[in-house]
Amino acid sequence: MQAINSYLAVANVAASVEFLERAFGFTRGVVLTDVDGQLRYAEMCHRDSVVMLIRKGDATAATSGIAALYTYVDDVDRALARARQAGAGVEEAEDKPWGDRVAAVTDPDGYRWVLATFKKLAPFS
Repeated sequence: MQAINSYLAVANVAASVEFLERAFGFTRGVVLTDVDGQLRYAEMCHRDSVVMLIRKGDATAATSGIAALYTYVDDVDRALARARQAGAGVEEAEDKPWGDRVAAVTDPDGYRWVLATFKKLAPFS
């Protein structure tokens, strides 16, 4: 398992990017826009930490806009099977339009862990 990153569902990705840059010195990593040019996703970096920003209400967001943990694994399907055997609530893995194969796992305390395997970088359509 690679580093665990959090993601936040925010009302305005561009405004949150600017705030994190000004307030805390974050820098931009991967930034993706919609077809209309509006920011849909941004990775904000500070030293070895990454906070991913997505729009509230996006289908990839955790319910109620709460934070979730997003981590890359070598094989999402194998990691999903292991989590299922450990008693986690799981959603089936699926290939996402931005290029990750993703599965969501809910731990016994109700926290959402998003397991992903990078396949290819693709713009949102």
